[in-house]
Amino acid sequence: MIEGEFEERAASGQPFSAEDAARVLSSPDLTSVGHLGELARKHASGDVITFSRVVEVFDGTFPSTAGDAGEVRLTGSAPKVDDAEDVVKRGRAFAGDIPLTGFSAAELFETCGRRVDALESCARRLRDAGLDAVAECPIDAFADLDEAVSIVHAIERGGVAVLRLTINRASLEERLPLIARAAALRAISSGIHAFAPLPRQDPAGQPATGYDDVRTIAVARLVCSTIPYIQVDWPLYGPKLAQVALMYGANDVDGVGAIDTTGLGARRSPLEDIRRQIRAAAGDPVERNGRYEPLS
Repeated sequence: MIEGEFEERAASGQPFSAEDAARVLSSPDLTSVGHLGELARKHASGDVITFSRVVEVFDGTFPSTAGDAGEVRLTGSAPKVDDAEDVVKRGRAFAGDIPLTGFSAAELFETCGRRVDALESCARRLRDAGLDAVAECPIDAFADLDEAVSIVHAIERGGVAVLRLTINRASLEERLPLIARAAALRAISSGIHAFAPLPRQDPAGQPATGYDDVRTIAVARLVCSTIPYIQVDWPLYGPKLAQVALMYGANDVDGVGAIDTTGLGARRSPLEDIRRQIRAAAGDPVERNGRYEPLS
């Protein structure tokens, strides 16, 4: 059993080597995998599990209100820097004092002609327009670690934070190297607060199972011991997988709805739903904003 062999290391927050992480990722003993992930999560944040309520603005189409959002997130394409700057200015006017995030670090790099100096200049313009952080930094979109480092540093030099690492698409075999890349990026940038290790899209011919996903969460927590939050996406993966992920090492839930569209009353609102799900996973729910600052 892997549990007895690795229990002390997980409980003390020591990062797992690639070899040991591979053993956990391939283990059929899901109970032991979950126990290791939970031990590492408790070392990172105790029983506290954070969550954020987000308003997503797609392609510059703003809703009538930000509701109770802790983050306004600009999504969609930005084919030109001028376009991105315009959307950020409107986003800042809409968000007011709410943290404003936007765009993908990889897409901004493409918009800037894959030039690091142009990316830094772009980030500076977006910061001056009111952007606090890029919405996501998909680490699988970069050729290697060196390119990822140069992009993160360029955005940060421009005054825009890189808070969240993500994965766009990856097979099961590609997940562990990307998790190691996330840990290496955190080692060079303490501004990185969260890592969402589950790919937003599975390869069509090789989709992962739910068992693969919860193992991935546990391994990310065990390898990325210095990243404060291992994150699961609420709207993408749904409440059931999100709740199970919390028992395998995740300690942050992203993307909870900020506007109640159910019409079922306060007790069935997105806020009460996420709190109930976290408590059911034996966690203490704490709401945060887009800067990863607790709101209560």
